[in-house]
Amino acid sequence: NTENVLLEGNLLTSIDGNGVFFSGYTRGAVVSKNEMVSIGETAIVQWGFTSGSPVPGMGYDARNGLQPRGTRVVQNLVHEVGLWTKQNSFYFQAQSFGNVIEGNIAFNGPRAGINFNDGLGGGSTITQNVIFNFCRESSDHGPFNSWDRQVYVYDGNEDGDEDAGTVMKRNDTISFNWILANYHSSMAIDNDDGSCYYDTHDNVFINAAYGTAFGGYSLKSDFGGHSNYHHDNLDLFYSQGFRNSGQLDGHAIGYYDNYLYMAADGDYGSGQACKGQEGETIVRGNTIWSPTGNVTECGMSLSAYQKEGGDIGTIAAPYPSDDAVLKLARKVLRMDKKDEETMVRDGEESNFSSYSG
Repeated sequence: NTENVLLEGNLLTSIDGNGVFFSGYTRGAVVSKNEMVSIGETAIVQWGFTSGSPVPGMGYDARNGLQPRGTRVVQNLVHEVGLWTKQNSFYFQAQSFGNVIEGNIAFNGPRAGINFNDGLGGGSTITQNVIFNFCRESSDHGPFNSWDRQVYVYDGNEDGDEDAGTVMKRNDTISFNWILANYHSSMAIDNDDGSCYYDTHDNVFINAAYGTAFGGYSLKSDFGGHSNYHHDNLDLFYSQGFRNSGQLDGHAIGYYDNYLYMAADGDYGSGQACKGQEGETIVRGNTIWSPTGNVTECGMSLSAYQKEGGDIGTIAAPYPSDDAVLKLARKVLRMDKKDEETMVRDGEESNFSSYSG
């Protein structure tokens, strides 16, 4: 058991296994201002234990509190990871929640840069990171990857109260990051295998997969994934903005107030639940750039769909100038001093949804 551990200002290098490993009951740990380079496996790992199955340490019940919670991973420089085993990352968490990954620079790895193994608890924040050069030795993945194949019950706080419990995951938040999905990345944010309750906003996502000019989806939902909201992002060089697998009413995915630089004219989403259908996809207020600005949706032109009351506020236009895109990227990430006062924190509404360059 550990509480309030601080690992700061170190150089970790030429390590065959993992760099830092928090296991079981961990509260308030901080990993800050370190450089980690030439790591055989994952640089920073968090691994919890649960109960409720015949196998000790495993199962659906996390109310024993034996998980890392509330860890802060901030301002680290991490590169050359996964040298010996390839399902490894800059940061990995399994049965751990309520963590903050902020202000890190991470690059050069064989698979995802950040990997969330499951949806236990939620409430983690990934913000203001620069991530690139991952998926160098594998595909069907992205710089961020998540899975969510198991429902967990947890106490929802740090007290480990066995008499309380909920299965409702809090939103994980991905915000104000610059992520380059290059090498063999399929997309920047790979919410895979039932991933749900993600609020992804105010990021710059650039798709630059090897051998392709465009590719992938900015928002992905599959195998029962739901309640993922992707808004106020700048999505550059994608085949489409989102891919949907179908949801129940009240659990739809949302793609709204984004800027999308799309490969070709046509539909800007795949598998969309159209107006009046169950789990209607939340779309509104997007700016879609394509070669000629001819964007379609639900089997008709964008303008025709809007006349039926769908996708209100979305506009389509030909590609903008490079200078306009660069200016918008700075706005989205609040890189100019004059924008600092309008920095949007989790749960607040962005005021840049109408910016047009």
